Amino acid sequence: MMSRADRTVLSEWWWTVDRLLLGTLFTLIIIGIVLCLAASPPVAARLGIADPFHFVNRQVLFLIPAIAVMLFTSFLSPRTIRRVCIVVFLVCLVLLFATLVIGPEVKGARRWLNIGPITVQPSEFLKPAFVVLAAWL
Repeated sequence: MMSRADRTVLSEWWWTVDRLLLGTLFTLIIIGIVLCLAASPPVAARLGIADPFHFVNRQVLFLIPAIAVMLFTSFLSPRTIRRVCIVVFLVCLVLLFATLVIGPEVKGARRWLNIGPITVQPSEFLKPAFVVLAAWL
């Protein structure tokens, strides 16, 4: 166990992070995986996907980098987070306006950008940056 006298980066993080929020977040992650386990087989069968746990596998696949980003972000100082959010907000705002010009039209709306083999919805990155900036103001 880590003592308060220990001054490593990991121990400093452990004593400053909101452990109740972290535990609640991991509980929600586990509940989400369990619900995907319950819902994935019938949906995969209806869509004709051979693997009944296709959606569970995708959930876990995307969950791994999401947890890594969450833990990395929790090590940053509030000042650094504000600076990063300003940059993310401005870049996403430009990308959001770019969707009106170069985004593909799907069902009468332009919401996505094709960046190589992936499609990105800039508004999804804009939302958390906006929340942090609004809380800062």
